[in-house]
Amino acid sequence: MTNNWQIISEVDQELAENFPELDPIIVQLLANRGLKTQEEIDEFLYPDYSRDIHDPFLFKDMKKACQRLFEAIKEQEQITVFGDYDADGVSSATILSTILEKLGAKVDVYLPHREKEGYGLNQNAVAEIAKTGTKIIISCDCGISNTAEVKTANDLGLEVIITDHHAIPEKLPEALAIIHPQIEGEQYPFKYLAGGGVAFKLAQALIKSSDLDQAEKEKTEKWLLDLVAISTVADMVPLLGENRTLVKYGLIVLQKTKRIGLRAMIKAAGIDPEKIDAVTIGFAIAPRINAAGRMDHANLAFYLLKETEEIKANTLAEELNQQNVQRQRLTEQIVKEAKQKPIDLKQSLFIFYQEDWPAGLTGLVASRLLREYNRPCFVLTKTEDGNIVGSARSIKEFDISKALKANEQFLKRFGGHPQAGGFAMDPEHLEALTASLQKSANEQLKDQDLSAILEIELAVDFEKINWSLLDILDQFSPFGQKNPEPLFISKDILITDLKKVGKDQSHLKLQLVKKDKKLGAIAFGLAKLDLAIGQRIDIVYNLSINQWNGNREIQLMIKDIKLSTSSS
Repeated sequence: MTNNWQIISEVDQELAENFPELDPIIVQLLANRGLKTQEEIDEFLYPDYSRDIHDPFLFKDMKKACQRLFEAIKEQEQITVFGDYDADGVSSATILSTILEKLGAKVDVYLPHREKEGYGLNQNAVAEIAKTGTKIIISCDCGISNTAEVKTANDLGLEVIITDHHAIPEKLPEALAIIHPQIEGEQYPFKYLAGGGVAFKLAQALIKSSDLDQAEKEKTEKWLLDLVAISTVADMVPLLGENRTLVKYGLIVLQKTKRIGLRAMIKAAGIDPEKIDAVTIGFAIAPRINAAGRMDHANLAFYLLKETEEIKANTLAEELNQQNVQRQRLTEQIVKEAKQKPIDLKQSLFIFYQEDWPAGLTGLVASRLLREYNRPCFVLTKTEDGNIVGSARSIKEFDISKALKANEQFLKRFGGHPQAGGFAMDPEHLEALTASLQKSANEQLKDQDLSAILEIELAVDFEKINWSLLDILDQFSPFGQKNPEPLFISKDILITDLKKVGKDQSHLKLQLVKKDKKLGAIAFGLAKLDLAIGQRIDIVYNLSINQWNGNREIQLMIKDIKLSTSSS
């Protein structure tokens, strides 16, 4: 698919003059991220745990939640932590259960089955939990939309503490306490914590209120940050503000994690612990945790994160690794099957349906198809109970959550965000839902150019690419949502060497020259382009470091190439 190149507008001169001590490139990149005050810039460039991590008791219900939990600990009342089946939810449940156990609580953990129970609290689970003698349910990474289920819990004599970060419903559940940064009237200053971040704030408050000595409090809090980093990166919340600080310090802890199960997972994945960064979490650690819930049950990942015996941890890690391999293989197979289905390219929204696709993989497949077609993509399958379930992924011009809300008459349940959602329905409504969604998308997107957009941060003179620029970029890591790895553009670059590489010869390895500057580059997936030595090209790229045999050199990671139309 053809990409549109869009260069972000240059920062205004007045802003640059306000920070004369900063390299103009740094000022531009900061402005691109909406960071324009001294306080915002200091927090971003120099994150400080003692300064930038907010007091958990700024949450209006935090004191109430802690008081009730300490009462339960004193009376040895059963507490059940109710999580979710993804990496954020599993990490959240691990954070809270770990701290409650350390403080002497009687704790059980309940993670729902993705296909059989779906997301969030459900009536059957609440009833089963009540039978165990539980007095308090703590939801993590879910609960804010479960008004009916919380009422059921209350009716059964249970109290509910909600920790969540998802979209706020019109009516809040009648919970004992709600720890959620975005509910109306909430004074907590940072609004974009992941589920694991919110769970951590409750854990942090419990630690602060405990009888542990100060040194033990600090140590206990610090060693939770590996899971906070995993949940924050995995759930793709903005890596700015407090999230950036949590991840920055969390990566340090993750590289030295004391969790035997997590170390086993890292080893099984072939990861060098000292080189773990946000990319490692996003592409190696989080997918493995997610694989448990996608392929069978999230309990496998939870048990691994909690495991304290090395032999057992290695066995669980290998099992999880195999599930991840199976997940990758099935995803590729389903994507291939989906792309073979007939689609009408005149439509602005595509729906792919096959009865035997695993429900746990529909979101992954929808994401892959979105990248392929750059249109809203819905991937549907049928469950054992005869319902159709689906996942959707969208471009920013089409709001999935609004589209599902507008079609709720066809749906049994639905939820999500503007660019991602899920739902369940009776098969009899499939045709009507398809027609309605496509009509809505066609109307909303009829004047839109649906080519994929590459948002370029800065035009860089090729001959000025140097180690100082790499040092600047290092200050901006870890990269993630709202803080992407910067894309640069350079023009009129000469190809002096070119060859196809990779198992399927789908990548390009190039030598590029302009004036006296010569750099190597790799272009993944771009071997189909008709290029030749001696041509001049314009390139969009990230900068990276290529290390081999003890040598280090700057390497361009090219995202797109066009033939130059003019020379300079």
